[in-house]
Amino acid sequence: MNKKIIFSAGGTGGHILPAINLMKHFSDRGYEVLIVTDNRGSNFIKSYSQFKSYILKSDTPTNKNLLRKFIAFFIIINSIIKSLIILKKEKPDLIFGLGGYVSFPISFASKFLNLPLVIYENNLIFGRANKYLSFISKKIFLAKKISINTHKLSNKKIYEVGPILNKNIINNRIAKKNNKEIFTIIVLGGSQGAEIFGKIIPQVIKKIKDEGCKIKIIQQCILSQRKEIENFYNQNYINNYIFEFEENLAELISSADLGITRCGASTTAEFAYMFTPFIAVPLPNSIDNHQYLNARYYEKEGCCWLLEQNKFNEKNLYNLVLKVMKNKSTLEDIQKNMEKKFKYDAYSSIEKEVKEFIKV
Repeated sequence: MNKKIIFSAGGTGGHILPAINLMKHFSDRGYEVLIVTDNRGSNFIKSYSQFKSYILKSDTPTNKNLLRKFIAFFIIINSIIKSLIILKKEKPDLIFGLGGYVSFPISFASKFLNLPLVIYENNLIFGRANKYLSFISKKIFLAKKISINTHKLSNKKIYEVGPILNKNIINNRIAKKNNKEIFTIIVLGGSQGAEIFGKIIPQVIKKIKDEGCKIKIIQQCILSQRKEIENFYNQNYINNYIFEFEENLAELISSADLGITRCGASTTAEFAYMFTPFIAVPLPNSIDNHQYLNARYYEKEGCCWLLEQNKFNEKNLYNLVLKVMKNKSTLEDIQKNMEKKFKYDAYSSIEKEVKEFIKV
């Protein structure tokens, strides 16, 4: 019988995409893999019908009134009971939690059945689920070194492994050429952060084009803005590609000279691994301010420019983008930093560390 791992991750890209990447890796290695996620996560795994999945509902009691706290606890307890049923049915060798509220019930339930649990944290601060699970997990894998909230944990079970990126990114890292005639900018906002980008960035790109710069814009947007943005660029004769969702995102990032992006852990790591300098605009209401922490990390590493949303306006963005475009040596220095500093192989590191928990 194949060795079996149950992965569990919430439905946002920062949780579910590393889970999918790991599932593909371990499946290729001959492991049986399945995933427990929520309704949002099910949308991501539709393209991976070969992987068995369970859908659970979960919640958090954080920042809620007494009644809603009670309802949240009821949902969590109910999901823990369902998780116990799943674990008894599937009999996995290992549980692998990758964050998000829905990862908590089945990860916590593993304790009752004495099943080994390992967790992965993508951000520079523990998410709520991982914070509580860190004390019962056998090992903790980190995308980046965390200095917060780990003082009560044994350093012997903490491993910095790097980001779990799509292998196409890791295997196709190509140094950029900065002497191209057309300067390409990619804009990534995601569903939560794209709207303000759609209002401000087209005006900035037009001003830069009017300066005589040859420019191409690749921009993610929300559905309600797509037609308006496309029409604006086309009417002003600006080379553009506008999209809501794109499977080959790594290829687009690699093709760009500069990014303007929100600061989810996976997205910023993809820019760094694809040697694409970026302007980081963290989402101001991200949980525990994790997007700002991600942006500050890459700024300190000399990989990006940080522009907080309260300063994100046409004037500031225009001045910054134009400055970057006119100073190609700065772009080259950042690309060298990225090539030198980001060489993790998360897959090999994780597989090596979990083998001790897998029955042979």
